[in-house]
Amino acid sequence: MKKIIFLTAFLMSAVCVIAQSNKQVEDGLFKINLLAPGVSYEVGVADKTTLNFEAFLGFALNGGSDRETSFGLYPGLEADLRQYINFNRRLQKGKNISGNTGNYVAFLNQLQFGTPIIGDLEYASDYFYNAAIVYGMQRTYEKGFYWGLAFGPSVFADEFYVDAGILIDIRLGWVIGGRKK
Repeated sequence: MKKIIFLTAFLMSAVCVIAQSNKQVEDGLFKINLLAPGVSYEVGVADKTTLNFEAFLGFALNGGSDRETSFGLYPGLEADLRQYINFNRRLQKGKNISGNTGNYVAFLNQLQFGTPIIGDLEYASDYFYNAAIVYGMQRTYEKGFYWGLAFGPSVFADEFYVDAGILIDIRLGWVIGGRKK
């Protein structure tokens, strides 16, 4: 039994070393986002696959001519599993893949809380959750500026209802260190 465990551990570590040597994605990217203020960390887990974790602040404003205006800043969390799909084509054309510059498909999860940390606009629900299958693009430039766009079908849910729709996620910000040249 000990030999089987040792052999399995040895083979798994050899596979991990081989997989790491061919990895085209960055080992880790720390990003600061401006549109939905927050921070994210994208970690490479396989050749063209990453996990992206994000903490952000969402903003809501409600008002009108016949009612009082109120606002709120709401904390949120996001996690998505990305599979980059055009690295080889970009490299063949002499284009950059540094900073995970490329197109991807992803399973995206977002959770936003309904109680504001700043402001007086309280939602009836304590949380909002959505899950989506998205097609996305991310471009990172030499100075670290990046932008991202992802869109696709989504399921939105809170304590009271579940609904389907289209998710559109736009990001602007900077990558702080970690980029391959």
